Amino acid sequence: MNRVLLIAPAVLLAFSLAGCTGGVQANPAANPAPSPPPSSAANAADRVLAQAEEGQDLGNGRPTVTYDGLMVRRRVVIAVHTALDADVAGVRKRLDAAAAARGTALSAISPDVLEPAVLQQMVPEVIVALPATATPADGRTIVRAVTEEDTGKLGVKNFYVLPVLVHDLRFSVATADPAGVSARVDREGIVSDALGNYSTVAGDGQLSISYTGPLLGDQIVESVREGISRQAHLPASEVAVGPRSAAGTGVDMAAEPPWDPEQLEGQTIHPHTE
Repeated sequence: MNRVLLIAPAVLLAFSLAGCTGGVQANPAANPAPSPPPSSAANAADRVLAQAEEGQDLGNGRPTVTYDGLMVRRRVVIAVHTALDADVAGVRKRLDAAAAARGTALSAISPDVLEPAVLQQMVPEVIVALPATATPADGRTIVRAVTEEDTGKLGVKNFYVLPVLVHDLRFSVATADPAGVSARVDREGIVSDALGNYSTVAGDGQLSISYTGPLLGDQIVESVREGISRQAHLPASEVAVGPRSAAGTGVDMAAEPPWDPEQLEGQTIHPHTE
């Protein structure tokens, strides 16, 4: 059982959630979603979206993931539950400033990295990921610094510091025209539909597409390979899938506990003073 920290603006609260080892990172340099795909790609786009829904097993469980090891990483996120009229930009600015004061940079990430048990209770208006080497203690330190600035006035209800699992993938293909293939991939929109945000490097006879974000089911990974290979006029088997980095520690998904739906009601809440 993992510890999940809930920090209210004026008081520190802690409670337990089983199975919160849950993981789309929005890369600041990532490609924005392109215009709707042309009609010739409409059927393929529909298929990708259908596979995404099936692969993610929406509403409950974890997708089937065999692309793991160094391709799956543990990350710490700070999720902020706010009022409807909250100053979201102001909250993010406070978090960034508190992190920068401690030599840490925060990056935007999709709420979909959170497990169903958490999303049942709230969908955060602000959610940021700490660097790969950060710990939950680092997240708590940042949040404590922010709560000292009376974030309640910004519309903050609660801060959550949570561990999640994310996919950290790089798709690569050898091609004589990497820039052209990249442009065609963006224009078709199939990869964007499947990944959301991604970053691209085109050069030296190779196109690389990198993604960090919520776990992708195997069917979605294969659909991305197909989307890239189609524009490169190559078999999907020519599109390699690997980790973005060989450093650090990966995750064996077969050893991870399932994501069981949970209710937070009835959990014991323990106030603390710091």
